Amino acid sequence: MSPRTVAQPPDDARMWKRLVARAHPDTGGDHELFIWTTAVRDVVRNSSLPAGGSPEPTVHPSRRREPSTDDRPRVPFDPGCDFAALTGRALQRAQAGDEYGQVLAMLQDCWPVEDLAHEQPRGASYKCLAAIAHAWGMTKAERIGWYRVAEDLPLSDRHAGHIFSRLKRRAA
Repeated sequence: MSPRTVAQPPDDARMWKRLVARAHPDTGGDHELFIWTTAVRDVVRNSSLPAGGSPEPTVHPSRRREPSTDDRPRVPFDPGCDFAALTGRALQRAQAGDEYGQVLAMLQDCWPVEDLAHEQPRGASYKCLAAIAHAWGMTKAERIGWYRVAEDLPLSDRHAGHIFSRLKRRAA
C-alpha cells in the first residue's frame, strides 16, 4: 500500500488564504486566475451553484447591512475579530523590531470608532496596502512581505486606512 497525503476539506480557510495569496498578481500570479480563484472560493463557501453556473448571493435576513458595491480583493479576515486586540497585536509586532515595525507603529493612535465601524470587520484591500507600500517607498519584494504581514495579523480596512492617512499627512 502506498502512502497517502491527506487533503484538507474544500472549505478550509487556511488553504484558501494560501491559494488566494499565491494567485495574487503581486506574488507572481495572474490577474484573471486571482479573480477566478476568489470566485471559486466564494462558491465553495456558499456550497452551491445554481443551474446557470454562476453563484447567487445568500440572503441572511438577520444581517441588516447595506449591500456592498466594494468588490476589491481583500486580506482574508474574520468579521468577528476584536479590533482593539488586532491593533494590539500589530503594535506588539512593531515593538518586537519587525521589518515593517515603523509602518505598524503608525497604528499607535488607532482606536475603534463608531463612525468607521463598517471598515473594522473587513480585511484591508490589497489596493490600499499597495498604496501604503508605494508611499513608504517599498520595493516589490518588500511590498510582497508587507502583504504577508497584513494577512498574518490580519489588518482590517480601518487599520490600512489609518496608516495611509498618517502617511499622506506626513508627506504634506
